[in-house]
Formats: sequence, structure tokens, C-alpha cells
Amino acid sequence: MRRVRANDFLDSAKIFVSDLTRSREWYEKVFRLEHDTSFQDDDGVIRGMSFRVPGTSLQIALRENLKLAEALYDADPFALATTREALDAWDAYLDELDIPHTPVLETTSGHALGFRHPDGMQIRLYAHDEEVRAAGDAQLGVGGLEVVEPHKSLSPRPSQLDPFMALIDQMWRTDLDEA
Repeated sequence: MRRVRANDFLDSAKIFVSDLTRSREWYEKVFRLEHDTSFQDDDGVIRGMSFRVPGTSLQIALRENLKLAEALYDADPFALATTREALDAWDAYLDELDIPHTPVLETTSGHALGFRHPDGMQIRLYAHDEEVRAAGDAQLGVGGLEVVEPHKSLSPRPSQLDPFMALIDQMWRTDLDEA
């Protein structure tokens, strides 16, 4: 079955932020986004901007809304697809930018690296890996292997996702303490 790329059906994504100026600088620097449009509220203040993701038709919008930005603290509403090789490049790039991040970790169906945007929302870069997924499926008893306790197959297999979250949180709190 062909994997559908997000760019095949996703037109735009909106991210709520507490400080539009700070977030614009951060997103342009980290993701090399290209500013497209600014949006004024009825009071004439710009509280929203959209950006093009280079090489795609995808648009990312930033919208200043303190209440929603605070509500998204520690949330991980999406993961960005990449390759395993690109995760290593991201690891080095984030080091250059001095942005705290996890190491590249193995997950239930691939590899991931995580970091936070300025308001604390988690951003994950994810590379699918069929061999890792098959190994996880075998541990769960999926794919023709006998399942000793079928109900256990509904629970996620132990993985590095929980330490992944803890590591992101620890790095974020360390970064805040140093600021």
C-alpha cells in the first residue's frame, strides 16, 4: 500500500503562539520558512502570519493567542516526516542552533527526534522504518505469530516513547532554568 504524503492532502497547519514576533524569528530560523502573508485583527494589530514551507505547497500559520498557546504546552499535536539519515542532520543542525533536543531514538515503528518550540509545544521529527515496525509487531504477536495474551496486543509495546517525553521535558526545564 502506498503511503500518502501529508503534502498530498494537507494544505496548512496553524500553530498558536504567545508571542508572534519571537515565534516568527524562531520558525524562520529553525525551519527556514518563507513569510507569505500577515493577518490583522479588527483592531489593526497583526496577530497572525502564514509561511511557505520551501519545496512544498504546505503553509504553516502562526496565530498569537496566549490562552491556546498555554493550553498546548507539552502537547505534541503532530510529527514531521523525514528520513533516518535526515534525523542525524537535524541532530547536528539543532546543536548548531543551540536548541535542546533528544538524541535520535528508536520508537515502535521507526526513529524520532524531539524538541520544543518557544512556548513549550513538542515538535517531533519522525522517520518510519519497516524493520523496526516488524520487530515491534513480532513482539506484540502481530503478523501471523501466536499471541499468548490477545488483550495485551492492544496496549503499546514498551518503547522509548515515555523516556522520550521525559527527556524532552528535562531538557526544556534545564533550558528554562538557565535562562
